[in-house]
Amino acid sequence: MEPVLELRRVGYSYHSLGGETETLQNISFSIQPGEFVAIVGPSGCGKSTLLSLICGLLKPEQGEILINGARIGYMLQKDHLLEWRTVYRNTVLGLEMAHQLNEKNEERVRTMLATYGLADFADSYPSSLSGGMRQRAALIRTLAMEPELLLLDEPFSALDYQTRLEVGDDIGSIIRREGKTALLVTHDLSEAISLGSRVIILSHRPARIKKILPISFSAEADGSRLSPLERRNAPEFSSYFQQIWKEVREHG
Repeated sequence: MEPVLELRRVGYSYHSLGGETETLQNISFSIQPGEFVAIVGPSGCGKSTLLSLICGLLKPEQGEILINGARIGYMLQKDHLLEWRTVYRNTVLGLEMAHQLNEKNEERVRTMLATYGLADFADSYPSSLSGGMRQRAALIRTLAMEPELLLLDEPFSALDYQTRLEVGDDIGSIIRREGKTALLVTHDLSEAISLGSRVIILSHRPARIKKILPISFSAEADGSRLSPLERRNAPEFSSYFQQIWKEVREHG
């Protein structure tokens, strides 16, 4: 099966009057359709830079990135909902800008609003939504464009801990239900384990891949899926956390 995304020996440096700062070095991995891959690493190691390279905001100085025809959706740390537009008008903003707001797409968006608990707020304004509901609306806005690959740049970091757990559970389930492929950047190791099928661990800057850790739980051996919250309570969870924490805190 052809991967949705493939990185081959990617490197990148930032340049300024003060000199060159190497950020990423020899990064290689691929993601298969339907995978949910998480990237973790020390603060400032270049995780978000990697997403900027994948979506084309930056160009790699070494290596290559192959998207293989996949449309990309990018979900940022903040929801960036427009306060003067209703929830529904926010979720169709991308479709409007792409001149794709037709009857079929409108119906699909309204179906997602109903499925994910926002139908009663479709004609309300974002100020009436909780933080978790705003992130769901932002995800629907992203999914409305029918991306094959979702890039998630710490999308829960602005939420309090309890809401973060609830929204992570919601959004992880939504992405799987919609059959999307996702790449999540996070500094929260528990989040990476509870959502990911693999966790890519980066080193300190310049970031290299220290380890790629497959995540599996015995309760999922029959093909069923645990929710992110159920994964956190599974017996394997603490072992994965300790393995990743050991890699992240070690230099080199």
